[in-house]
Amino acid sequence: MPRRIRRRILATLLRREIYRFARLLKQTVVPSLVTTLLFILVFGVSLGGHIREISGWSYIQYILPGLAALGVITNAYANTSTSLYAARFDRSIENWLTVPISPLQFVVALISGGVLRAVLVGVLTILIAVVVVDLPVQSPLLTFAWMVLMAVIFASLGIVSGLRAESWDSLATMTNFVLTPGIYLGGVFYSVGMLPEPWQTISYGNPIFYCIDGIRGTVLGTADLPLWHSGAVVVATAIGMFSLCWWLFQRGYRLVK
Repeated sequence: MPRRIRRRILATLLRREIYRFARLLKQTVVPSLVTTLLFILVFGVSLGGHIREISGWSYIQYILPGLAALGVITNAYANTSTSLYAARFDRSIENWLTVPISPLQFVVALISGGVLRAVLVGVLTILIAVVVVDLPVQSPLLTFAWMVLMAVIFASLGIVSGLRAESWDSLATMTNFVLTPGIYLGGVFYSVGMLPEPWQTISYGNPIFYCIDGIRGTVLGTADLPLWHSGAVVVATAIGMFSLCWWLFQRGYRLVK
């Protein structure tokens, strides 16, 4: 098949993924932004009055990069996991499988939709923080690139979950008992350096910690680990997760429910 037609099919799949969340912005993007404003209100006004500074930053400024990461992670995962599982559930995925494009192109379309939604939420969260609490952004381009890498990781995880899930409850279980604890124990609301041993060492075993610590480093210039250290972990994880999804699609792993 000519490349031009393959590119058109890929663009159509990507538009489908974008349309899924764009037509329901009140359910997909807006709730994350409202949550950020609530965190600013609650932690900035109440708890922020008791915790004056962390690493030279006000408490609310310190936690806002982590809140942006939270939005990126949850939205990237939700977009791909629900899209893929819904297609398996209503068997519309059988229509996908008749389209003459490669497994790589399927994976790229799915992940790209999740990345766009996640980065949109992350960027808007940072912009709100800049306006409301005068959050400085030390490296905007690096922050954007970090969001993309995080989104690739968790959009890929969403694909894996969407393939493995036997019910909607399975997706919720992953979110409630793996993602959410990993995010909140990854240093969103505190510096891991404040923890006593062995909790510091245990935190370093949480891959989400490197996502949160790294984006804090790109925004504030302050992090628990050198940025290159977190960056190496995040880049390697993004490549590994993307490759895993590609391999699963090549095998046809549980594509048909």
